[in-house]
Amino acid sequence: MFGFKKKKIDFWKIKTFDDALKAIKVFIYLKEWDKAEKAIAEIRNIEDTAFADLEVKLKDNYSESQKQRKKYEKNKGLIRTMEGKFEMEKLKYEREIEKERFRIRFNKIKKEIHKLAATGKNNDALNLLTHFLEDNRDKSAVVTFYDKEKKKILKSIEAKKAKDKKKQKDTAEIEALKLIGKTIKNQQQQQEEKKQEEEKQGKSLFPFAGIRKKLNFYKSLKARLESKKLLDEVSILIEEESNAKKEIAEKKLENIHKGLVRELYQPDMVGFDIYGKILWHDKISGDTFGFIDSKEKYNFFIGDATGHGVRAGLIVSILSKNFQEHSAKYDLQNIALKTNNNLKENLQSRNFATGVFFEINKEYNDIVNFVGFGHEPMFVYRAKTKKVEKVIPGGLAGGIRVIKKLEDIQVKHIELADDDIILTFSDGVVEAKNEAGEFYGLDRLEKTFRSISKSHTNPQDIYTSLIEDLKFFKSGTSFLDDTTIVLLKRNQSKDVVTHESVELKEITAKEWLNRTQAKRLAWKNKKDLEEELEKIRKEKETDNIIKILEWYYLTGEIIKLKQEATRYIKEWYIHKKINFYLKKAIAKENAYRVSQKNTKMQNKYNVLMELYKKNDYRTVIHEINDIIAKDWNI
Repeated sequence: MFGFKKKKIDFWKIKTFDDALKAIKVFIYLKEWDKAEKAIAEIRNIEDTAFADLEVKLKDNYSESQKQRKKYEKNKGLIRTMEGKFEMEKLKYEREIEKERFRIRFNKIKKEIHKLAATGKNNDALNLLTHFLEDNRDKSAVVTFYDKEKKKILKSIEAKKAKDKKKQKDTAEIEALKLIGKTIKNQQQQQEEKKQEEEKQGKSLFPFAGIRKKLNFYKSLKARLESKKLLDEVSILIEEESNAKKEIAEKKLENIHKGLVRELYQPDMVGFDIYGKILWHDKISGDTFGFIDSKEKYNFFIGDATGHGVRAGLIVSILSKNFQEHSAKYDLQNIALKTNNNLKENLQSRNFATGVFFEINKEYNDIVNFVGFGHEPMFVYRAKTKKVEKVIPGGLAGGIRVIKKLEDIQVKHIELADDDIILTFSDGVVEAKNEAGEFYGLDRLEKTFRSISKSHTNPQDIYTSLIEDLKFFKSGTSFLDDTTIVLLKRNQSKDVVTHESVELKEITAKEWLNRTQAKRLAWKNKKDLEEELEKIRKEKETDNIIKILEWYYLTGEIIKLKQEATRYIKEWYIHKKINFYLKKAIAKENAYRVSQKNTKMQNKYNVLMELYKKNDYRTVIHEINDIIAKDWNI
């Protein structure tokens, strides 16, 4: 870096002060910081000791003593300069090293994210990207990379969805023709006959009306095929007695279930932390969950189908499909009604699903609304009392009967305080058995949940501890059913205030904030809001301080101005106007001192002139010598 080869220092050749300085320079150039620091300390110690010894020897020789002192002070100055250079070069080097380390780490993360995205593991890429941002929020390059890469990954996810959708579209027609080709053929024939009849009667509005209708027919046909997709095919196949057709149905469902979510994690959820996971027993799961984030609310659910294998897989697929379709459009009652009736329409009477559908209005974070479909009980941990409440979701299992009235759907509520946690789970948890054939059971789950929640606040950590306890209970035996756990924790630090919220209006009135200051607080969670509010308070206090200093300046209270400006700066009230007034105070104080000194000297001069005129030369000489000895100010 410095343009010369690394060389060894021959310590035996260091005889003089200049030799030592040169050695320190080489250490600095070679970035041997420990050696340089040690050498500086040693040379300073040697200089101090040598001069102290020399002063004793020269105590009677004032002239030589002063000469050696000047040399000593000069050497000390050179040591300080070298020490300053050492500190500056070391700091520069450490910053460069830190930059290099960060660059290598950054490049490694980039490559890993690109590799994951390139191999279609977009969710893993997004998780890695999010964790990297959380660890490096103070670095603008990371924030820029995050924003850019997140858009790419989300775009890639959408593109993959579209590609998969297109593939399914392309294959759906061929498969549909094989399965229900006769129906399609009849519909095509009917459409063609109708078109010919219209043309004969002259009812066609323009020459291409028949083509347009034909295209519209295919468009609507594809839409119908897409909406039912493989679910209809599986439904037909599983009713057949043929084992071969059951195997085909199983393979088709495997493809569907590969795309289902196994882990539920939403780090940006306002007001809450959520984590859930499904441990699948088979390739086709009988458990499911989902999460929808819309403009005004969150919807999520947990579902558990009857039985195992293909039938259970079909049920949860229909359940998930309905949740996805209805959540963004309807309220909780209508989501539950439409999902239940669709399940009843598509399933045989002996098939059904249990579950709980949840809804949270983003403006009312303390209330969690839910509708039960005959699911397992839920547990609610109350952080304040350290106790657990059992909540029965209620309701009939989905698909048991058609629900005609919306009023028959009962929406219940759970009110949550800060750090309260909801636990919901599938029957695979409580029905897990150990080697002795004993069930894990609700009681053990409740006790374990309460114990863990007392010492853990992160839902993911709670989940991990619950699963570990479940594995310990089973003593290594395999899970015989799908095992699903979902945890929702109230987290007030993630609440945000909006422009219209009562909380923001109260803060604005209480703190006497103007419109611009209030705007700075909007759309922040409680932690960030408090930090921003503290900054605003400091700014307001600083403005008041500036007004006080301005008053001292205008009234000429220079000493008070200097004292107060200095005090405020020490208390870390930093502003260019405070600096301005402090500089003015120092300048005026210095000018006043000079003026006072000049006045004093002028008076002294006048007195001496009078003495001189009176020929009192002895007194004049004595006084002038005294003045010169004091400060050389003649």
